[in-house]
Amino acid sequence: MATCINRGRHRGGRAIRASGGFTLIELLIAVAIFGMVVGLATLSYSLYSKQWSGWRGGFDRTEARLQRLDLVTTALEDAIPWVVRDETGQLGFYFLGRDEGLTLVTGSPVFTPHAMAVVRVFREATATGTWNLVYEEAPLTAVRLLYAAQILPFSHRMVVAYDIPEPVFRYYGWENLLARNQGDTAPGVAGGQGPQWYTDYDGIQRRQHPERIAIELGQMHAVFFVPSRADSSLLKYVPPE
Repeated sequence: MATCINRGRHRGGRAIRASGGFTLIELLIAVAIFGMVVGLATLSYSLYSKQWSGWRGGFDRTEARLQRLDLVTTALEDAIPWVVRDETGQLGFYFLGRDEGLTLVTGSPVFTPHAMAVVRVFREATATGTWNLVYEEAPLTAVRLLYAAQILPFSHRMVVAYDIPEPVFRYYGWENLLARNQGDTAPGVAGGQGPQWYTDYDGIQRRQHPERIAIELGQMHAVFFVPSRADSSLLKYVPPE
């Protein structure tokens, strides 16, 4: 008589099968954990993307500001001692500097390269109590600059820096043409003083062009060296005093 062998074990008269998968509860727990991991990963990526965008935006803004500052630096350092007449016919230089800004002629303007232009750089108050550094340009391509009081079309404008501490402008040069012709080279020399820093510098009144321009932006202090061409420019028209 053949005997049937059941490979399953019996307990209480019932066969127990070996487990071959997950229960429904285990699957639900696994899905919940996976969802949490995906959610955390998504949140982390979102935060990283926002932070990276902020870093990239800040870098782009800083780079753009440095490029604008570089263009303005080139314009200031290529200042031209331009001789004009005042309302009385007196000869002097087209340069006006105050503590709030300056106006001069440059051979390297920002918007009209390979030409000359009158530029002015000045501070402009904002509604939040900070300041903007502003550059404006009047090309001389179709204008002949002859007089100090001449009205010029400033057709180009650029904000060089936004929301900065109050800029202060200063100018280094001789007090006037007479002091320059006396040959004083240092403060304290008999007969006058040498070049000094001033908070205002009028090229018509002084009949001199500054040798340096300084702009203070809070903790930042920039000095621009102006080409020394004033003597030869003015002596074309008048002899030394």
